[in-house]
Amino acid sequence: MPEPQTGFLPSAGEPPVVLVHGWGGTYRSTWSGSALERSLFQARRTVLGVDLPGHGRTPAAHDPRAYADIAEQLHARLPAGRGIDAVGFSLGGKLLLHLAARDPERFRRLVIAGVGANLFRPENGQAVSAALLGGLPDGAPASLRNVITHAWGSGNDPRALSAVIRRPARVLDPVELAGIQAKLLLVTGSDDFVAQPVKPLVRALPSAHVVVVQGLDHLDTPRSDALAELAGPFLTRAAP
Repeated sequence: MPEPQTGFLPSAGEPPVVLVHGWGGTYRSTWSGSALERSLFQARRTVLGVDLPGHGRTPAAHDPRAYADIAEQLHARLPAGRGIDAVGFSLGGKLLLHLAARDPERFRRLVIAGVGANLFRPENGQAVSAALLGGLPDGAPASLRNVITHAWGSGNDPRALSAVIRRPARVLDPVELAGIQAKLLLVTGSDDFVAQPVKPLVRALPSAHVVVVQGLDHLDTPRSDALAELAGPFLTRAAP
């Protein structure tokens, strides 16, 4: 887990902002040096980065069953206390929504990026794992090709990533989201064919502020200027 940013006085009374990456990434590859990270530093927010279970440089299990409750494993890596702020991309965003539904007071503000209807359907774990470990099949769609190429270049253990994507399915029911109390910002790209359509998630979270960024695809979302321009003010001022 990266160390909190130091060298300045954090904004008085403000909780840390936790940045959570997606499947196949790491804190460093997803958030380090991003426009969002820089904007939070400029706002004197303490930024905490976590690597998801099965990701990063620490030894990780190769058995999918080890990640059966990956949301709870992520919970153990979050800072203590109530009312924290967090940004989650893709799998990281899904898991934050799981935790916010379980413990409504855990989060104050949440930015969920790269998540839409994919929250309510099982991941295509076997196909993704086969491509990750055995190579991309002929004619693989661009969305799969891009995700696998990203995972190969992340420095993660491919066998651990395979286990994470093949973990026992735990798909949220939309009604489980009704108890979430955190202020929510949902950001997806119009060209994000992993997350789209976003409308099923919008219907389940009617109080969320929703932005669809034209021309933005899935993997470009976390490091985009668009996400920083939306999430920075949302996390540092009154929510829209």
